[in-house]
Amino acid sequence: MRRSSPVPEWVPPELPNEPGVYRFLDERGAPLYIGKSVNLRRRVRGYFYGGGPGGRLAEMLALARALSYRRTGGDLEAQLLEARAILRRRPRFNRALKNRWRGWYLELDESVPFPRPRVVRAVRRPSAHYFGPFAGRGSPLEIVRLIEKVFGLRSCPGSIRPDPAGAACLRYDIGSCPAPCIGAVGVNSYRRRAREAVRALGDPAFVRRLRDRLVTERDRESAGFDRAAAQRRLEWLDELEGFRWALERPSERASYLVILPHHLPERRVLLPVALGKALPMRETSRRGERWRSALSDACYAVRVRELRMDTVLGPGEMVVSLIIRRWLEAGAAGGRVYDLGRMSDDDVLHLASR
Repeated sequence: MRRSSPVPEWVPPELPNEPGVYRFLDERGAPLYIGKSVNLRRRVRGYFYGGGPGGRLAEMLALARALSYRRTGGDLEAQLLEARAILRRRPRFNRALKNRWRGWYLELDESVPFPRPRVVRAVRRPSAHYFGPFAGRGSPLEIVRLIEKVFGLRSCPGSIRPDPAGAACLRYDIGSCPAPCIGAVGVNSYRRRAREAVRALGDPAFVRRLRDRLVTERDRESAGFDRAAAQRRLEWLDELEGFRWALERPSERASYLVILPHHLPERRVLLPVALGKALPMRETSRRGERWRSALSDACYAVRVRELRMDTVLGPGEMVVSLIIRRWLEAGAAGGRVYDLGRMSDDDVLHLASR
């Protein structure tokens, strides 16, 4: 007697032994779980053999009533489709990516008279500088504490209306805040400090020059309170540089065009990337004028997006950007990459059409 298969009837029997993305769906057609694999058939059917998975995936399979899939030409395309689908649909049983759509940002808004560094949940103001996203709140809070000390920026909430008759807080007494609240520092002088803080957060070379300047100032002071204060500022600056790993954007601010294989031999997948942000992928024929037109359109999309780019990628955009970055660092297997920062669109058309 033939043993019955543990794979339910709603799993498509024609699942290919090729890369792609799959979705387990509930009775209403909503995705319960989205995954990717280099071998769709082996991966999906593997859920039902060996007693099946335990825990949350077992619960997911108990609720699943259908499965849809999409073939891809390679693993990178599958990874990107999976990540974007999870971030967009936020399936109940996916944990790896769905919670990365939010992050923490360090904000410094120079449009106000006396800006202060803040840790916020979203990019909100076009006039502000943003750094991040950070996975947690701890690192940006510590960075804020240090730049307040190094550059003498206020930490008090709310707007500032200088009142010379008022009383400053303890930070003014110990020399770590210039007290704009009592008019001890003017708007222009204070804003100069804020601009230096922004430069230090984004430019390691500026930090090195600033450190040299502080060393000179410290050595100029022979002894006493001023020398000790200069030494403390140097120590705070060095501590701030210890967070450079968190401040550096994990995605290069580069523009390029990636050409990936399609699961149909006569077609290709175009992946335009503008200043680190992955634009929508495009499928196109590899033949004649249609191919040249698709290449030209992809390059043009990058050039237009470069003019409109935000200074910071959102958390979801960063997830996708990191996937591409890891693929590039691993050797860009299976694809071709054209650097649009160094090549003209005509160069790309010429090389990609050969």
